[in-house]
Amino acid sequence: NKFAVVLNKVDLVSPKQKLLLVVSDVSAMAESCIRRLLKQRRSPSKTRLESLVNDVLENYEAESGFDGIDEEDIEDFAAIVPDFLFTSAITKDDEGVDDVLNMLLDKATPSNEWIIDPESGTAMSPMEQIEEILREKIYRCLHREVPHAVQQQNRLLRLDEDKSASSKGGTDNKDILRIRQDLIVRTKSHQRLVMGSGGKTLERIRSTALRDLETAFQCKVD
Repeated sequence: NKFAVVLNKVDLVSPKQKLLLVVSDVSAMAESCIRRLLKQRRSPSKTRLESLVNDVLENYEAESGFDGIDEEDIEDFAAIVPDFLFTSAITKDDEGVDDVLNMLLDKATPSNEWIIDPESGTAMSPMEQIEEILREKIYRCLHREVPHAVQQQNRLLRLDEDKSASSKGGTDNKDILRIRQDLIVRTKSHQRLVMGSGGKTLERIRSTALRDLETAFQCKVD
């Protein structure tokens, strides 16, 4: 299938000519991979991924054009060779971002009609939704390898009557969803990073997750 290579943060590259060198190098490796995949399609054999990668890294610089491509595969080879997209992703009107979005939309569906009704509910269970929302906030508030080292463990998921809402004279009792989750890390250094100075990072994870949870479940979350 057709694929693309996205080079982000190009605003940090100087001089810009360096980008052309990167494109040339990555493009040569991509073409080398495609050559081997097309060859594998014609003559199937068991090949370890590690061997394939090593073969590409050792030989891609010596290959060019349609070297090693069967005549009947030339059209496929030309169609699969990747496009290169450049973006800085600094502002919403960054042209590079539009190029990436348009490419993804073009590849996502062969038609202009959505397969799934936008009003349809999610197939995820409530617990899966909670874990997904919290995981997203962990990734947004932490950096590098830390989010991958955080494990989530649920301790409580219960729907209660919000007595504070009913005591205010409302005719309809509101529900409150009580959630308790532990974030488990392996090291003290990761614990400090998750907590942040004065617990600010952990509080930011909690507060931003609460907003999304209340929107998802249409009730107060505690």
